[in-house]
Amino acid sequence: MKVTKKKIEAILQQDERMKWVTLWYDRAAKQWIFTGGDSVMWESSGTGVFRLDMLSVEEWVDYAYQLAGRERNE
Repeated sequence: MKVTKKKIEAILQQDERMKWVTLWYDRAAKQWIFTGGDSVMWESSGTGVFRLDMLSVEEWVDYAYQLAGRERNE
């Protein structure tokens, strides 16, 4: 399965707590970051991942929950 920003965000948007979180590529930092929602309250929203295909869609979603300090309810 091809990893896309749209697929990752679609899964996150199914959870009311993560509904407004989006994934964005920061060219200056050369990494993908999570923005929006309460991501400004997270300890870090930077992923350290510079290519989407370095993680699966499910790993991206799990990573967002980890950064948010939340449990994922599937």
